[in-house]
Amino acid sequence: MLSVENSISGNRSGLPGLFFWELLIPAFVFGILSIEWVLPSLTALLVYTLIVFVFRPEKGTAFLLLLLFGFGHWYAGFMLPPGPSGMPEWMAGREKVQLSGTIHSLKGAPGQRLKILLENVTCNSTKGQTRLDGFLNWTWDEPDQRPFAGQQVSLRVRVKPIHGFRNDGLWDYDFYCRTQDIRYRTYSRGPIKNGGLKPYEPQVLQKLRASLHEHILKNAPPNQGGAIFPALLAGDRFYLSRDSVELIRRAGVSHILALSGLHVGFIVAMGFGLSWIAGGIYPRIYLRITRMRLGVLFSILPVLLYLWLGQFSPSLLRAVCMFGFWGLLMFINRGRMLLDGLFLAVLLILVVSPLSVFDLGFQLSVLAVGGIILFYPLFSRLLPAGISVSSKAVRFILALIFISLCANIALLPVLIWNFGVLTPNLLFNVLFVPLIGSFILPVCGVGGLLASYASPQLSKYLFSSGSVTFEWLLGLVQKSVNAGMLPEYAFYRPHWEGLLIYYLLLGAVLLFSHGYVKRGKVLLLSALLLFAVRSYVCMGPEQVRMDVLDTGQSQCVVVTGPEGSRTVIDGGGGFGSSFDMGRSIVGPWLAYGHLPQVDNIFMTHGDRDHAGGLAFLLEKFSVGSFYSNGDLPKGIVGERFRAAFKENGIEPQVLTKGTEVILEPGLIMEVLHPYASFAGSTNDRSLYLRLLWNGHPLLSISGDLDCKGLRAVLESGNELSSSVLVLPHHGSAGSFSPELYERVNPEIAIAACGFLNRFKFVSKKVEHELKKRHICMYTTSANGMLAVKWNRDGRILTVR
Repeated sequence: MLSVENSISGNRSGLPGLFFWELLIPAFVFGILSIEWVLPSLTALLVYTLIVFVFRPEKGTAFLLLLLFGFGHWYAGFMLPPGPSGMPEWMAGREKVQLSGTIHSLKGAPGQRLKILLENVTCNSTKGQTRLDGFLNWTWDEPDQRPFAGQQVSLRVRVKPIHGFRNDGLWDYDFYCRTQDIRYRTYSRGPIKNGGLKPYEPQVLQKLRASLHEHILKNAPPNQGGAIFPALLAGDRFYLSRDSVELIRRAGVSHILALSGLHVGFIVAMGFGLSWIAGGIYPRIYLRITRMRLGVLFSILPVLLYLWLGQFSPSLLRAVCMFGFWGLLMFINRGRMLLDGLFLAVLLILVVSPLSVFDLGFQLSVLAVGGIILFYPLFSRLLPAGISVSSKAVRFILALIFISLCANIALLPVLIWNFGVLTPNLLFNVLFVPLIGSFILPVCGVGGLLASYASPQLSKYLFSSGSVTFEWLLGLVQKSVNAGMLPEYAFYRPHWEGLLIYYLLLGAVLLFSHGYVKRGKVLLLSALLLFAVRSYVCMGPEQVRMDVLDTGQSQCVVVTGPEGSRTVIDGGGGFGSSFDMGRSIVGPWLAYGHLPQVDNIFMTHGDRDHAGGLAFLLEKFSVGSFYSNGDLPKGIVGERFRAAFKENGIEPQVLTKGTEVILEPGLIMEVLHPYASFAGSTNDRSLYLRLLWNGHPLLSISGDLDCKGLRAVLESGNELSSSVLVLPHHGSAGSFSPELYERVNPEIAIAACGFLNRFKFVSKKVEHELKKRHICMYTTSANGMLAVKWNRDGRILTVR
């Protein structure tokens, strides 16, 4: 800890300068990023060039920056695997096929799940044999055996192309998979029934890794405390429960689970510990080699073994690369070890694998280290001096907090943008990091694994000691959560301009703190200019906008009024208990460029595919009013609703036919169904809503109304006309109603439905009827998120 602190604090007198080659690397990075984000990357290059020229660079710098930007764009495009090809007929028809392939890699995920990449995949269907290009992502839930990389497998499954939730402003899952050449996916649960794993003789190193894994499982307790050891030693989170992972996330220490620089740092610390022990046993060794160099030498083998045990995961490879350069610079007594080592590692990684820049783990690693290098010297001035035990303890604790704070300062906007929530709980780092780094991993984990070959009793004792310690930590987190001491907030997710503004302001703070006032003002001025441009873009004529989010086989509609009010009608849901649509999709989308608040929530009915995503909004967002037909969701989702109502003081209001809700002056939501005494199924009791603006009918939304509910709406005698109709029940055959289409007479019909969904929505007869009536139909399965805008006259301006 002290050596790291000294290395970070080595330039207290001022900001560390950059070599000329280091000055050029950001332009290369911006060029790579431009294959996905052209305008943001070009803007970043322009701003960066301006900043570079404030520091009076060498002649020709602007040309080199532009040249490297162009090279980065070309190189990334050259390395980017081809996009998806057309779907075979059997795949589009959701036919089960006999799939055969070779396991390229695998990793354990929480909740006893394996994530497996298959290569050389062939599929035998009724149409013959098809060979699939690229990788196929196979999720195997609750497997009955552990396969090896290189082993062949055969199973009967449905195969789908990679297809994520396509919503503006959210993480582009499809593009990320393309960077990894992952083109298809499939899923199975439990033992393989039709097929299986073919006999395979693992290689010597595979056998050794499997043996180590088996020794961990055999000697570690079968509880969540014991499950941490496969995760820490081998990156295998298979045995951790989702509840444990959630507690770790709430504690703000998720980084302990992803094998990365933190864990390599623990292993390196063990090497330096061996150096200290060697000096204690034989002090004269320091006359031949310094303790720091000896620590580097002692760290090499453990780090390489750890990399191998962790199956050369990308995050570990990056971390080992960084620490390798740091160790080399330390060994040759080079100053600026951390800064130069970071740049060398980034350069090597991007030359070998330029698409790594799109990997969130890579982004977080580089930003965290950069934040520590730049900001820790400022915070270190606050550390107390003294040589007493108490002052050293205080200094150690504060140093841990400051290092975590510096990393999080640099990570903040990227974390919020990707996850949509903020967990400002740094204090648990003071408990988790020292205990894991000095006791649980080295003593109990590594010590227990080594002891398992000589003394099983000692091994079990060591693993048990670490297990008890980790379970105590989890228990402490659980108590803190129950007591409301670990808050979690939905947070404003910035546009790309906001990300640039944040880092410009950080740079200005650094320059001001080191006395570079004039140069800091340039960064500040650039930030203000970007803010002004963003504000101007947000201005425009009065209009009403509707967005139908791509939430798979579920429905979520958002209406934005001319004065900026936001109304959510249904919140999507489904996909089992492990996927929260509100946390992952709806909440982050709503918070993109907006504060986490909504003025109104309408829940058409309580089915999970319409209500599931609303629980997160009720818990974490500021909600003005909540309306429903009176039916709340069942089970855990319903419990979350009731708890959120109580905690946040939300009074749910029940709507019946004839009610009008004023969203804004002139913007009214009419309720046309159900009437108070209506008796029908859950679907048929769905709210039927009609949106009007200045008397112009814009939109009709009908939940999951089927025959009985639709008949009640049609027999009510109400005016139903609207320019847009969100099809009832996702366009199912059971909600087919030519009379409804005639009465509404929309220009556009929209169906919220999942890609290749098992219900085969939209029904063919619905499609044919709409086509016959010249009504344009759009689906979220084919088009992704859909947006419609109306002007003051109720005329549709755009559809996309």
